[in-house]
Amino acid sequence: VLDLNGRLVGIVSRRDLVKLFLRGDAEIAAEIRDDILGRTLWVNTDGVTVTVDNGVVTLTGWMDRRTETGIAARMAARMAARVNGVVDVVNELTWKQDDSKWEAR
Repeated sequence: VLDLNGRLVGIVSRRDLVKLFLRGDAEIAAEIRDDILGRTLWVNTDGVTVTVDNGVVTLTGWMDRRTETGIAARMAARMAARVNGVVDVVNELTWKQDDSKWEAR
């Protein structure tokens, strides 16, 4: 790593770069459940299940309304994709109530 003047200020090893992706599936799932579903989204995510297999996150289950599922599910998937160690996100979320006919057009 060089500073603005081109002087060596540090060294990044291959281990440093790969370490981010060496997280266990359980640790990744816990971060998504706690941080993204539990704290970041402002909708009820009690019906959402997070599974992780070799870094591939799958979001299954339901949210209350179709309108909130569309927005919140896309947000959850995008945010989960940014978690260190995540390779891919599969979004299979559904809804309990189809309120899309009441949505403003």
